[in-house]
Amino acid sequence: MLAGSGVAHAATPAEQAVAACGSSYYVQRSYTLGYGQSVTVFQLYSASTKSNCVVTVKHESNTYYGRATGLGVGIQAEGGSMKKDDGDYKYYAGPLYLNAPGTCVRFWAHYDEIGASTIHNWTYTSPYANCG
Repeated sequence: MLAGSGVAHAATPAEQAVAACGSSYYVQRSYTLGYGQSVTVFQLYSASTKSNCVVTVKHESNTYYGRATGLGVGIQAEGGSMKKDDGDYKYYAGPLYLNAPGTCVRFWAHYDEIGASTIHNWTYTSPYANCG
């Protein structure tokens, strides 16, 4: 079973995102954050449910994979408010779902990358896209 605090074993971060959102979802776009490119946020879509899904996934190569660190994900329909899941997670943040037919959508991600002496707080907000 996959959950934000459970074990998420799949071959790639994209496969982990699909497993988190559901098998009917496919990746529309993604963005990688971190000096070591340690996490990727994915926006996925399901034609059968007509819903978007977002999830931020730690890469298995991440030193902190399996250890709870700051990780977040968000999704927003144009003209709406940002829906977020931001906390300390072992494998991924989310999934968050949004049904927004005919509306452009953007996603947000947060990642606390822990270095030898500092924590770098990464954030990213995508442009609105996937308008349909």
